[in-house]
Amino acid sequence: MTIHTVPLRSRSSAVALSAALAATSFVGVGTGSGTAAAQQAAAPRLVAELEGTDTGDPDGTGYAVVRLFKAKRKVCATITWSKIATPNAAHIHRRSDGGIVVGLSGSVTGGATCARKVPKPTIRKIVEHPRRYYVNVHNEDYPAGAIQGVLHR
Repeated sequence: MTIHTVPLRSRSSAVALSAALAATSFVGVGTGSGTAAAQQAAAPRLVAELEGTDTGDPDGTGYAVVRLFKAKRKVCATITWSKIATPNAAHIHRRSDGGIVVGLSGSVTGGATCARKVPKPTIRKIVEHPRRYYVNVHNEDYPAGAIQGVLHR
């Protein structure tokens, strides 16, 4: 299944899209370890409300839904944005030092929406302490980040 991300005109549109995505049923073909639907349900889901910071775009808003699949070493994201120039990158950063821990650029550029080969300890740390991490969406106008938001359940 492919989800295309489109810029939304308002924060309420982003929230409505997120709710619709959360309510979507995922149907999959059975595998030896369970169905895709069961695997999707077992993956922790985190969200972040995105907005401009002191150094970001003051008008920008957005929303990120992040799913973490520890066994598959994969992190998937659906990111929406509004009132910012077209994004060219997105990441999950540590709040402690701003270091990038997971690249999510495909989620805002039309590429792959899942980062693969993410170390299991990294995924475990994000799941256990999501508020220690934030999603940052970058663009040409704001290379350090146009909008960002802290992850939470």
